[in-house]
Amino acid sequence: MIVGIGSDVLEVARIEAELTNGEASFRDVVFTAEEIAYCERKRSPARHYAARFAAKEAVLKALPDDGQRGLNWRGIEIRNQASGRPCVILHGATRQLAEACGVGAIFVSLTHTAELAAATVVLESRPELSHRKG
Repeated sequence: MIVGIGSDVLEVARIEAELTNGEASFRDVVFTAEEIAYCERKRSPARHYAARFAAKEAVLKALPDDGQRGLNWRGIEIRNQASGRPCVILHGATRQLAEACGVGAIFVSLTHTAELAAATVVLESRPELSHRKG
């Protein structure tokens, strides 16, 4: 059963401006070391940062509004599986909130062009919760 759906679209130039304003704080506050290493290996890092930022926004949109106190950007990590397929890893308060909501699986899709980045996230409940009768 679907617990939540979130999507986000943003301009790559917005993220590029944040990354090139001379301060590393945006990058270091929003992204994990593994995300930074991944994006920096790419020919156009801003596109990859933007897609990951969109995915983090999509995760927040998919989670319930009332339980988002204490969440932070680095509590949502976007990695790639060996196949190249993106996946979401939750940490800390974000992971606790997802578990409390019965999230068992997270599906994410990322896309980007030179101008735009987008992500869609679907949260699915744990199998034992989706078969309950209310």
